[in-house]
Amino acid sequence: MSREEANRKYFEKHNRILVLAEEWDLSEPCFTSLEQQGDVYLAKSVQDGVLHLTFFVYHLICISVKNPEYVQMGDQLIETIRRVSEIPILIVIPETLNLQSKLIHAGADAVLNVKCSAEDLNLQVYALIRAYKRWKTEKKEITDITVGMLTINALRRKVYCGEKEILVVKKEFDFLYLLAATPGRVYTYSQIYQIIWKEYPQGDLKNIIYCMVYRLKRKIQQVDRNAADMICTVKEVGYCLKIS
Repeated sequence: MSREEANRKYFEKHNRILVLAEEWDLSEPCFTSLEQQGDVYLAKSVQDGVLHLTFFVYHLICISVKNPEYVQMGDQLIETIRRVSEIPILIVIPETLNLQSKLIHAGADAVLNVKCSAEDLNLQVYALIRAYKRWKTEKKEITDITVGMLTINALRRKVYCGEKEILVVKKEFDFLYLLAATPGRVYTYSQIYQIIWKEYPQGDLKNIIYCMVYRLKRKIQQVDRNAADMICTVKEVGYCLKIS
C-alpha cells in the first residue's frame, strides 16, 4: 500500500458523517460512497440530527432536500445548524429545484444534484472534510482560552493556572475546555456525559461526573483555591464555569 493510500484510509476511518435524509433520497451508490468515507449516522428526524450534532463530533453534514419537510425549511435548517456548529454542510437537491443560490447564501458549503455520480459525491465529501480538518487545526494553533487565572492550550492539551501547569488527564481536560469555551453556560449531567464520554447517558451520571470534577478541583486547588472555585455546581442540574 502506498503512503497516499494509507493516508486516505486513515482519513476515511476517522471521519464521521451526519445524514439528514431518507436513505432512499440518495441513490444506493451515493449512499454507499458516504459510508466508504467514514462512519455515517442517518438521523431519524431533523430534531434527532440537531441533537446528535450538539452532543457528538462530526466532520460533515449531508442533507437531502428532496424530503418535503426539508424543502420547506431548508434555509432555516442550515441557520439552525450554524448556531451550533461550523462543520461543512453538503446539500443534495433534485434537478427540478432551483435552490442552489438560496442554500449557499444561507450557509451551505456545497450543493449537488441528486443525480450526481457517486464519484462526484465522493470527491466533494473528501474535499470538504479535508478543508474542515485543516481549518480546525489552524484554529487550534491560534486559540488559547483564558478565564480568570486559568489558561487552556487546546493544541498541546495543557492547563495552566498563572504560570504553573496543572497536570490533567483526558476527560478532565475535555471537561474544563468545555466549560471554559462557554463560561457561564450551565451544562447538565447528561450533556456533560454525552460530550465528554461520547456515549449515551448510563449509570449514576451525577456520581461519575462528581468524582471526575472532585479530582480536577483538587489538582487546581493545589495551585490556587480561587481558581478551583470557578467550577460551580448547579444543584440537581450540572456544572458551569463562574464568570467573576
